[in-house]
Amino acid sequence: MNAVELCKKYQDALSNKDLPAIRSLFTPDAVVSAPVSGKANIEQFHTYLFTSTKKTVANFPNVLGARQNPPSITMQFSYTLSVSTGDVAVIDGIVVFGIDESLGKFKSLDVIYDPSEIRRFMQDAGIEPPATGSAATQQAGQQLR
Repeated sequence: MNAVELCKKYQDALSNKDLPAIRSLFTPDAVVSAPVSGKANIEQFHTYLFTSTKKTVANFPNVLGARQNPPSITMQFSYTLSVSTGDVAVIDGIVVFGIDESLGKFKSLDVIYDPSEIRRFMQDAGIEPPATGSAATQQAGQQLR
């Protein structure tokens, strides 16, 4: 599967909160790095994202380019999320997917955006910041399987 196809599948899986589909797109040791959550494995990051939001819409309007060494693809994103309080936030930024060409999967995900608005949104909505690796995060991941 080529990088653009992987990105399209990721967009669909993210919008559908489909953790098994997301897991299938990444190598087992893949790591996510994001401004609010820091570094986490794929399961921890997406479990937190899915359990802390009521509804999400992921839009990746542009593939910005591919780098050959190491292989990666960069995409622009706009992510709209709503929480149980009815509050809505939009996060705009870019994601850089590292690619393991031999497996045809992503090996890393770097999310880049200005976190100031989302931190304020989370605080106003009463959403706790992620506790990567915590028992609660791991338990939530088990429930989504």
